[in-house]
Amino acid sequence: MNQKIGVYLSSKSNLPVSYEQAARELGEWIGRSGRTLVYGGARKGLMEVLAQSVKRCGGRVYGMVPDIIVERGLQSDAVDVTFRCVDLSDRKDMMNRESDVLVALPGGLGTLDEVFTVLANTGIGIRRQPVVFFNVDGCWDELLAGLDSLFARKLIDGEPADYYAVVRSIEELQHFVENC
Repeated sequence: MNQKIGVYLSSKSNLPVSYEQAARELGEWIGRSGRTLVYGGARKGLMEVLAQSVKRCGGRVYGMVPDIIVERGLQSDAVDVTFRCVDLSDRKDMMNRESDVLVALPGGLGTLDEVFTVLANTGIGIRRQPVVFFNVDGCWDELLAGLDSLFARKLIDGEPADYYAVVRSIEELQHFVENC
C-alpha cells in the first residue's frame, strides 16, 4: 500500500531551525519509506523544505494548489501531481480526502483551520482520520493544554486519544503511522 501522508505546516520562512529540521526529517522519511506526501503545493517556507526533502529521497508529492498560488507563480517544482483547487477551503477538503494520515507540523491559522476541521469531523462522526501533532520544541503545548481543558470541561466528548496523537520526534511519528 502506498500510504499518503497529508501534512499541514507553515509557508513562512525564517522560522526556528528546529522547525525546518523537523520538516526535512519528515520529508526524508516519507520519501525513503515509499510513501506519498499530500500538501499545499507552495514553494515557500517549511512547505518547500518538506516537499524538496521528499523528492530528494525518492518520494512522490501531491500538491493541492489553490488558483492564487498558481497566479502568483508560487507552485513548487517538487510537485508530481497537481490537484488544482479554488481556495483554501477547497484545498483542505481535497487534502483530507486524499490523505490516509494527517500530520500538523508548526503552522499558523491555516494549519489550525485544517486540523480543527478534521477533529470536528471526527467528533460528529463524519470521518475518523488519524491526526498527529508533531510538537517540535513545544510548538503545540498551549494549544494542547487548551484542548485538554475542553475535554476536562466535557465540551468535547471522549478523550484526546480519540481525536489525535502527539509526537515529539520523527521516530515517534514513524511508530504511530506504522501502527495506526
